[in-house]
Amino acid sequence: MDPSRSVGASPPRKGRGWGWVSLASFALLALLVAFRGRVVVKRSIRRTVAAAKHRLYHERPGVAWETARPEKEGLSSAVLDSLCRVLAANGTHAFLVVRGNHIVFEWYSTKSGPNVPELTTAMAKAATANIALLTAITDGRISLDDSASKYIPGWRNDTLRSRIRIGDLAAHQSGLDDVDFGLAGKGGLPDWKEQYFHHPDQRFAMAIGTVPLIHAPGARSSYSGVGYYALAYALTTSLKPATQHDIKTLLRERIMHPLGIQDDNWRLSYGASYQVDGMTLYAMGSGAAYTARAVARIGELMLDHGRFGSQQLIDSAVITKALQPATAPIPEDSSTYPVTPAAAGGGWWLNIRGAWPDVPRDAFAGMGGQQEALLVVPSLDLVMVRLGAEMVPGDDQFAQAFRDRLFDPLMHAVIGASSRMRQSSSAH
Repeated sequence: MDPSRSVGASPPRKGRGWGWVSLASFALLALLVAFRGRVVVKRSIRRTVAAAKHRLYHERPGVAWETARPEKEGLSSAVLDSLCRVLAANGTHAFLVVRGNHIVFEWYSTKSGPNVPELTTAMAKAATANIALLTAITDGRISLDDSASKYIPGWRNDTLRSRIRIGDLAAHQSGLDDVDFGLAGKGGLPDWKEQYFHHPDQRFAMAIGTVPLIHAPGARSSYSGVGYYALAYALTTSLKPATQHDIKTLLRERIMHPLGIQDDNWRLSYGASYQVDGMTLYAMGSGAAYTARAVARIGELMLDHGRFGSQQLIDSAVITKALQPATAPIPEDSSTYPVTPAAAGGGWWLNIRGAWPDVPRDAFAGMGGQQEALLVVPSLDLVMVRLGAEMVPGDDQFAQAFRDRLFDPLMHAVIGASSRMRQSSSAH
């Protein structure tokens, strides 16, 4: 027998009013959970920032640097704090700002720290390859105007490749095709590109003898990481008569040690070297890792025209020439890159077209595939470093992420001149 119909049982109630109460209770509970979730996230970010600051102040950095409060160097602490909180919640491992030759803001996630080298991906074209190339030029070993075939014998009898200059390789206008690592390893690419991706030890030889040209040298700008393997080969050839006969030794003895950057604060070429044609070769356009302080020191060297303290490590005229825009036509704007930054002759991207609207036009930056950045703004006496994972995933948001999440917001922190700018102004 149905119990609801037994003797003395009350008929079941439809209870319309209780349904509305249940729905209201559920909605209220959902709002409370969402609110509590936001509070937990905010508390988590605050704890992460606090833990990172604690670690910073209790761990002696390997690269020494004088520090100062942001306001002393004409920057807003409040704006930098706000920017850091956003970056901390969006994949950033290290964020550092230098002004007036002082570190004015420094933050690390719990995954990182002042002595933890972070991978820089393509940012190495500026922070590693450019520095090595300009050092060799300063030492009279090579020139941007040299034919690359002077150092790559296999190109001397090639009608097109014999026209490639060292500067063309550095400025992405050599015409050498490239390999998109995001597509490689998944099938569908030409066999040579798959081979290039899977065999790092063969990349130097392939860049010289296998990779096709997609346009005549100097005809237009087209990004080519492959070109930096050919550049590394040519540069190492030029170093054969030198005391520093390979790229790693050149950087260590001529740049890193003078800058106070010890060996455990940087590495290059994915930690590997390769023996090719009797030379020790290193990848220099990718595969480098640096601590944030080491990267900032390199940015400051560029800002100060190759000078560090009393030492002129790189000829200032060489730096000026290397930061001139590429001679090849710049690609037209597109939906992916609304304003394409112009490539300079050494792996840097220039702001001469106003790609970063709030940033002065004299700014230049090294940028990597995980949205790593080394920004140098000479007119503001400013250097900024951001290392970590992507802020915004997706190739279609790559350029905009630098502009909207990093470069332009940083400019909002500028509230006055740096101490060096004030001293220079008073001296005149």
